[in-house]
Amino acid sequence: MSDAIGPWAVIAGGSEGIGAAFADELAARGLNLVLIARNPDKLDELKTELAQKFPTVSVRTLAVDLSSSDAVDIIARNTTDIEVGTLVYNVGSESVFDDFLDQSLDHLNGRLLRNVTVKVGLVHHFASLMRPRKKGSIILMGSQSGYYGAAGFAIYCATKAFSRYLSEALWYEFKQDNINLLCPAAGPTDTPTMRRAYGEFRGTPADPAWIARMSLDHIDKGPIWVADDIAERVAVMNALPPRERAERAAESAAAFAKRSKAPA
Repeated sequence: MSDAIGPWAVIAGGSEGIGAAFADELAARGLNLVLIARNPDKLDELKTELAQKFPTVSVRTLAVDLSSSDAVDIIARNTTDIEVGTLVYNVGSESVFDDFLDQSLDHLNGRLLRNVTVKVGLVHHFASLMRPRKKGSIILMGSQSGYYGAAGFAIYCATKAFSRYLSEALWYEFKQDNINLLCPAAGPTDTPTMRRAYGEFRGTPADPAWIARMSLDHIDKGPIWVADDIAERVAVMNALPPRERAERAAESAAAFAKRSKAPA
């Protein structure tokens, strides 16, 4: 990768899973890190691990609820003294499988804040700083769920589709300023959040380290990278008529949520 990604990287959703894998991979490539997540203990634990593994890399942590309306302002205020060359927005995995009307409006609005509003705010903030420098990289973590609407995961699918289309548009707008933008689409991935929510996976979920490494390797090949293990499924689903696609997505989501749950 070029120097377009340094010297600092901000990772939103950076305490475990794919976010922690991004932290490890970026540190291995020589970047200093700002890790952002809600749980300060998990952030401190990862910071300690990274400090032992990469003693020359500076690591900061910032405990922020990314579903709060003041998250962007807090992050902006706490990064004024550093040059952020990379933003990774990795927030948005879904641990709740339920019908739309059976979820509270407060819960749904929190998901929209986290998956849309705060994401847009951070992209706007950091890209505005990257533009005069004529360099930078932004990764908005996507999902195969951004290619179809699955009942039970309605808001999740909708917000991942938002990330995909936002990435396509901003990739074109930002390329004149040498700002890379990529939306990697991943399938089921072996993360603590998914294991807590759904138990053991059937099949072979993707390795977070592989997702992070491949995303960074494709950073200048945006706007979209679809992980190899889901590329065929995404192509098949997108070729279906809308009703059939919605029906098949609903069946697949229900089967995933049911069969992946650990026995009571």
